[in-house]
Amino acid sequence: MNTNKHKLYLIPTPISKRKKNVALPEHTLEIVKSLNCFIVEKPQTTQSFLQWIKHPTPPYKMTMRVLNKKTPDQEVYSFLKFLKEQDVGLMSEAGAPGVADPGAKLVKLAHDNDIEVVPLVGPSSILMALMASGMNGQSFTFHGYLSLNESKRVQEISELEQESAKKNRTQIFMETPHRNEQLFQLLLNKLRPSTRLCIASNITQKDEFIQTKTVHHWKQTEEPDLHKKPCLFLIYSGNG
Repeated sequence: MNTNKHKLYLIPTPISKRKKNVALPEHTLEIVKSLNCFIVEKPQTTQSFLQWIKHPTPPYKMTMRVLNKKTPDQEVYSFLKFLKEQDVGLMSEAGAPGVADPGAKLVKLAHDNDIEVVPLVGPSSILMALMASGMNGQSFTFHGYLSLNESKRVQEISELEQESAKKNRTQIFMETPHRNEQLFQLLLNKLRPSTRLCIASNITQKDEFIQTKTVHHWKQTEEPDLHKKPCLFLIYSGNG
């Protein structure tokens, strides 16, 4: 039974701040504007987002703490005091908090302490990429980041391709933006020519790029500009 009256709100944030491209639901905006305490991956990004939605509280009256991949577990645990005193908003640098994001630690802490967790409606680049890929949306797996070790990465790519063919499953993964181009080339070199590869870059931005081609056709196409852009990679070797 949940005995704590306060809540942890999971706030999805778009990459693009152009209103014509992304319109957050009114309910989401109302909740965010009511909060004055935030646990965030990157304060600058959060401040830009709050300014974009015209949050009524000035920054100096807000409580903001950082939770990124370098935050020690002990410090994450210290955030529990905020959750017990007031409603708190959790924000990733971009996208959905807790998904390929260190904020998952705080969500687990909230559940472990009977604090209600409320996901708010907003953009999800993973689902948007899957929707636009033309690949199997009935069976898919998100793997986050592949290994940094190149030999392990090659093995992972081979295993994902084999599993896709065997289970008719779409495989979704991502890369740190400055390594996108290296991963793209590796996929072209290691995947079968008939495997379908979707590149989904800068979703919701003005230069959004989403295209699906077989590896064979990608090799005959001018390489897309993926440098330092948030990007998702999807592969599919099934029969669907």
